[in-house]
This record gives sequence, structure tokens and C-alpha cells, in this order.
Amino acid sequence: MKKTTLLRATLAAVVGLALQGAAQAADYPSRPVELVVPAAATGASDLSARVFAKYAEKLLGKPVVVVRINGEGGYKGSRSVHEDPSKGYRVLYTHQGLVANYLTRMAPYSYDGFKIGPSVVEDATLGLYVSGKSGITSIGDLLARARAKPGKLKAATEYGTISHFMFLKLQKEQDVTFRLMDTGGDAARLAALIGGTVDVMAKVYSGTQEYLQSGDFVLLGEPTGTRAPNAPHVPTYREQGVDFTFPPYLWTLFFSQNTPQAVVDTWTGIAREVTANPAYRKEIEALGMAWTYRSPEESTAAYADTQKAWAALAAGTAAVARQ
Repeated sequence: MKKTTLLRATLAAVVGLALQGAAQAADYPSRPVELVVPAAATGASDLSARVFAKYAEKLLGKPVVVVRINGEGGYKGSRSVHEDPSKGYRVLYTHQGLVANYLTRMAPYSYDGFKIGPSVVEDATLGLYVSGKSGITSIGDLLARARAKPGKLKAATEYGTISHFMFLKLQKEQDVTFRLMDTGGDAARLAALIGGTVDVMAKVYSGTQEYLQSGDFVLLGEPTGTRAPNAPHVPTYREQGVDFTFPPYLWTLFFSQNTPQAVVDTWTGIAREVTANPAYRKEIEALGMAWTYRSPEESTAAYADTQKAWAALAAGTAAVARQ
């Protein structure tokens, strides 16, 4: 009898929680939703998040407010959602930086510390840039100079982020050594290269066009297997005879673990509809990025693959100097 009573009580509790979650999801959202971007203003994350929020709120029926929480390589912003008790009123908009933060021990959780939603933007153009005054015009030139001066060329990155892991992969596979400099995010890396305090930086194509047109920067190519759809005029490294690729940024929606699954499903439907909208696609392309739609399951698989590949690089994460 005791076992039967305990089983009934357990089942009642489970059913009660399920009904409570369904009830919460039924009136969701009853107030504005925050879309948390763990990055600085005017960067690729911020700009694409604002476009997505504009179209999402039309379908959601409530304002979607982009909130930038920068710092600690993205961990500060992701933590604000990871620890959020609001059950879906604070949504994280980020990429594989979650994996990089975890592997460098900046964060105690990775992508699977959240409920994973759909992906809505991608960008495979994390290219290498040098000064127009450097005399370097190709990826081959850069690698030759790095081999001639081991550990001398200063590379702008940010510890525990995607660009950091790109340099780790490049060093390992091409047998070169850079002096990795923790300069900070996109804006800081741009300033460091313009100011001549670093020799090379990694950045996505978005936001660099004016520097390329002025001749201040030279883009050495893209780490894609085939040319990126948002930068079709830029040759790949493979086209230049250097077999080096790197996975694209994948901007994805993440939710705290206490978020009802029905709320995640609501956002999945919204993301599917937004990314099918030609106007949304046009605005994302105008940023120099690429629209996409990947289901929560597809997104989860992509992040798992990335974590498996990057884990082998994590042993090299200590060699980063502060600028």
C-alpha cells in the first residue's frame, strides 16, 4: 500500500508540474521578452539580434527588447540567462562562444546547460585581416612570415572565445606560432589593428567593408570549404593552397532549464516563420551575414560536433597575453 501511495503521489506531482507548465505557456508572453546579447553594441551579434527581434515581436505579440550584457568573453551575458528564474522572459541569443567559454573554464556550463532552441543566422566568414601597410597579401604570406618569426607576430583575439579557438586550430594544423593578445571584442580588435599594436586579427566580414575599401585592412581569405554566400568575392584558404577550414558562427536561441518546453516550441515556430520571411533575409544579408534556420535538434548536433572538435585544442589555451 505504501508503494502504491508513493507512486500515486509521484505521478500526481509530475502531472501537476506538466499542467502548471502548460498553463504558463498558454498565457506566454504576458509581458515584453528580453533577448540577451552577450556582446558589445554594433557587433555582429548585436546587429543581427536587432533584426531578428524586430520580426519576432510582430509574431509574438509583445515587444522583444535586445539587452546587451557584455563582458567576460560572453560569460556575463550567458550567466544572466542561465540563472534566470523567469521561465522564458529572458532568452539568450549567442553562438559557439558558449563552448569556448566552457572549454577554457571561463564558464561552468556549455551549450547543454540550457534548453536549446533554433538557429536563425550563421556566418562562415571569420577571416584573417592584416594592415594594408604590412606587405602581406595572402594567407601564404602570413604563414611564411609567422614561420620566419615564431611567436613574434601579434594576433588580436579574446581569451575563451571563438576567435581564440580559430587561432589555436590554425597554429596546430599549420605548425606556426603567434603571440596571442587578449585585446577584447570586435571593436577592440579593429582598434588594435588600426593602431598597429597587433599584426593580424580574426573577425567576421560584417563591419569591415569600409576598412577594406580604404585600404587600411587586407582580408586574406575565408576559412570555408566553398565561398561564403555573404562574401562570394572573397577566396577561401583552400583556393590559395592552404588546407584550413573553420566552422561558421551559428547564432542560436537558448533558454534557462526552467523554461517550459511549450515556450521553447513557441520560439521554434516563430524562428521558422521569421527566417522564411524574404524581408528578414534581405536585412540579414545587408549586414554581410547569412540567414539560416536550424531546428533545435540540428542546432544541438552542430554544437556537440564543435565541442568535440575544440576539446582537443583546449590544452593550448594558456598562451594568451593581456594587451
